[in-house]
Amino acid sequence: CPAAVEEPTTEFRAVFIATAWNVDWPLSSSDSSSNQQQQLINYLDMMTETNMNAIMFQVRPCGDAMYSSTIEPWSKYLTGTQGVAPDPFYDPLSYLVTEAHSRGIEVHAWLNPYRANLAPNKDGLAPNHMANVYPEYAYVYSNYVWMDPGADVIVDHLVTVIEDILTRYAVDGIHFDDYFYPYPDGTDFPDSSTYNEYVASGGSLSLDDWRRDNVNRMVERVYGVVHSTRPGAKFSISPFGIYRPGHPDGMPGPIAGLDPYTELFADAKLWLQSGWIDFLAPQLYWEIEPPAQSYPVLLDWWLDANTASRHIYAANGVYKIVDNDWPVSEIENQIAISRDATRRSKFSLGNVLYSAKYFRDNTKGITDAFQARVYTLPATV
Repeated sequence: CPAAVEEPTTEFRAVFIATAWNVDWPLSSSDSSSNQQQQLINYLDMMTETNMNAIMFQVRPCGDAMYSSTIEPWSKYLTGTQGVAPDPFYDPLSYLVTEAHSRGIEVHAWLNPYRANLAPNKDGLAPNHMANVYPEYAYVYSNYVWMDPGADVIVDHLVTVIEDILTRYAVDGIHFDDYFYPYPDGTDFPDSSTYNEYVASGGSLSLDDWRRDNVNRMVERVYGVVHSTRPGAKFSISPFGIYRPGHPDGMPGPIAGLDPYTELFADAKLWLQSGWIDFLAPQLYWEIEPPAQSYPVLLDWWLDANTASRHIYAANGVYKIVDNDWPVSEIENQIAISRDATRRSKFSLGNVLYSAKYFRDNTKGITDAFQARVYTLPATV
């Protein structure tokens, strides 16, 4: 068990509210508007009682919108049918921002940049959905429809969506999670046509390097767009928690697992060291002790790689108190590790908890534990 550490008065204390598959909100896409609003209030009440201060709210699960948009269709996870507005009408993002800010809670708009459908077809997609507007760049891959990150028009579309959100809503930031190119299913991503066009135009990067470059250029561009459109807003990413297997290579490792650099074409270390994000929230969804994936070993690797002095807010896998039967004390101890004075001096300044429903439901008493021992006092972001 980590040594006791003093509770900080300045700390990022966030929860992910996932809307894909109705993981956290709304409970059902058939719930009434007033019921959905009350569910958001219940989350905010829980956060106030536990002294949390930020939400990562999934506003674009798959090319859709959990807010009123003229660019993308209403999400089916909100109303049951993509493109259909809530009735009675309300705007969930506007409602949440107003209610959260009145309680001193930040709202970061969480988008998936390329994911187009959570099914391997276009069934039920609205006419103005990006997979229908740009069908030549919409690919069925594994259990999804995925847009081609190598197509400039797809990145332009993403940037337009982000500018629209930042212009019309007082959100505190834009957030991406770990989905860039899709997690591999053993087959190659079907972007040969786009890559061949790149080569024909004189491009010389290998396929893998070209894919990484597509994502890198998008990340750098979005960082600039966020800051130019809403000064003071933050751009953040929560990448897969391992940069590459073997990093670090040492006790109790070497670290093993998926290689997002070659599998997702995500070079999160480059983004961090280039200063293309304001904070990084690596998904450290492993226990403290395991030899191949150790929470403190991985956190320390990210902190040591943080040459641009960005904030690091470790993302914690609260869902594993159910899925892997972790004790709640595992999460408490992870936060204590994050708060270690040496780590705080390296900009470990908070945590992002996946996901909100476990605190809503007080699963295994986790909400009580946080009130009693973890977030006992308010803290500013």
